[in-house]
Amino acid sequence: MLKKILFSTVFVLLSILSTFAQNKFEGYNVILSVPENHTSATCALRYSPPTNSITISDLNTATPINVKSCDGSGTNLIKSGTAVSMKANAQNLKWCFEGEDKSYRISFAGDQFSGGAMTYNWIATPDAKTLGFYNIRDFGAVGDGKTDDTIAIKSAFAYVASRNGGQITFPEGDYVVSSPITLPSGIVIRGVNSLQTEATTNNVIRKNNSRITLKGSNQALFRIGECTEKVTIMDLELFAESQQNTYGIEAAGAWISSQGFHIERVTFQKFFRGIYAHGLPQNQLQWQFDYIKITNSRFVYNSDAGIYANMRNSDWKIEGGLFINPKRTASQNANSMDFERVGMVTIADTFGGGFSNALGGTFINILDSGNITIVGSQTEAMTNSLVYNQAENPYAGDYSYPIAVYNSIFGDPIIFKARRTFVSSGSFYGANTFTADERVRVYSTGDRFCYDGYILGCQGATQKNFDRATIIFMTGQPTEKGSTPNTPTIFGTDVQFNSPVQLPSFLQNALPTGKANGSMVYCTNCRRSTTPCQAGGNGAPAMVVGNQWSCL
Repeated sequence: MLKKILFSTVFVLLSILSTFAQNKFEGYNVILSVPENHTSATCALRYSPPTNSITISDLNTATPINVKSCDGSGTNLIKSGTAVSMKANAQNLKWCFEGEDKSYRISFAGDQFSGGAMTYNWIATPDAKTLGFYNIRDFGAVGDGKTDDTIAIKSAFAYVASRNGGQITFPEGDYVVSSPITLPSGIVIRGVNSLQTEATTNNVIRKNNSRITLKGSNQALFRIGECTEKVTIMDLELFAESQQNTYGIEAAGAWISSQGFHIERVTFQKFFRGIYAHGLPQNQLQWQFDYIKITNSRFVYNSDAGIYANMRNSDWKIEGGLFINPKRTASQNANSMDFERVGMVTIADTFGGGFSNALGGTFINILDSGNITIVGSQTEAMTNSLVYNQAENPYAGDYSYPIAVYNSIFGDPIIFKARRTFVSSGSFYGANTFTADERVRVYSTGDRFCYDGYILGCQGATQKNFDRATIIFMTGQPTEKGSTPNTPTIFGTDVQFNSPVQLPSFLQNALPTGKANGSMVYCTNCRRSTTPCQAGGNGAPAMVVGNQWSCL
């Protein structure tokens, strides 16, 4: 009998010991926020000093808060009644404690840019087999479309930041956010799918089952600051309840560059701007925001622009995208892409537009940029296909960086209001697509214009392609007369022809009038060495000299 009692007592004690302190919690005093009023380089990821006290709170009030410092961690943990606090190791800035629950809430003072204290739901270090892969619901997210999940998502991102990267999975749900959440380096955010809410799928359920919803106005859902690298967002819908200055992703910085962003199969719906990246004025917009890849994503009904960039240096590749634009009005630009200032941009296999009874804004709006390359893309039912220097900034425009279009279709107007090099090959344009002046230099090969009545949609069209632009080189089918009517093709100097050049032929009484000095044709019935050219001969080359035709 005594043996049984002793055995039972030992078993109970072992159970208590195994229950207590079985979970390990470790991390740093992580601060994640994007400053905008800083006057020197300041990263989005920072740390509260180890001298600051950290409060530990029990999320499970049904059990006592039984925690202790990890052996050898150098963490100073203090208990006072039900209150528990600790300080990080002063040498490595790390803290560590053990507790019986799966998660605890920690809070500590922020800094001058964080806007208050940092509060996180901190989870125990997972098993080594799953370390690096986390579920947002483990941090307390509910995803019911009503509960505010801001703290849970901030906690997950801070946890990933403390481990220098990791993947956060958002299971099926609608996760509500009420204040901006800053993205750390090395994070992978992954949902279930990117189907947009109210998509025409003939499904009874019309809301995406994998979305993050921003409540409120004048703020972003996700933010990116300085010193941030390698961020991936996949298979999600980002959705806004208000279009009053709201952003799906906002990137802002001044000094230290951020780079390496991959957005794949993500839908941005009903924001003011889906993606908004900008340099800060205290450094004259000199921020470098580089290597942005947006793949197979959708931008739906964003009132100002799907993508808006305004910094001195950035590199974008937008591939397989779809822009569904709202109607352009006096209060909303309804643009697909707006590049106020940008470095290099490649747009490939990307489509967009509005509706025939509700035209969208401008597909690609550019103020100043480096090379722009457009491949296999198309837009329709827009006010404009492309506008360059809409603001008519006298300093905008550069011949060094071409805007190049390949195998694309643009019927809505393309407008240039500054000098620029335009290169196009194998593309189709409408009858009155271009509005430009002589400052625009056009290099065109194999493009389809409305000179041939057999080209789709060109019957009865006015032949006005390229307007007054300077045509440096242009080719077309014979039925298209080889170049834009009344706009000469300029080949430049030092041109070497490897076969005979055939000049256009005219009778003497049909020599064209108003041609510039130096113009040449062949007069089929002119006499040689006559000025002005006279009929009655066997033919002669004719050149305009002194504003009249002279036969050589």
